[in-house]
Amino acid sequence: MKRKFLKNILLILLIFNFSISEAFIYRLITEALENNVAGEPITHQRTTWHFDPEVSKRRRALFYETSGFRAAKFIERIGLGTDGQEEKRRIEQQLRDDVQNDSDIT
Repeated sequence: MKRKFLKNILLILLIFNFSISEAFIYRLITEALENNVAGEPITHQRTTWHFDPEVSKRRRALFYETSGFRAAKFIERIGLGTDGQEEKRRIEQQLRDDVQNDSDIT
């Protein structure tokens, strides 16, 4: 692997010394990286998925129950934090929202 990698680097250095189109150089470098570093690209491979629409309906109902529609409850929980002071922050936010609503009305 190491020898192959060094051979490719040497080939790239030799190519830079000659005037060859940039597209060819770019293609050579990307192919060398794909085939030697990242591995052979897998294309057109068939996959099968076992999909049951009833399961997704049950999971959606469970998600709405725990996180609310469009994750409103989840976003609220994130905003309150996870350090044990959630109730304190919830009260502060309710007071803040009440003050803002009162000022919007007047």
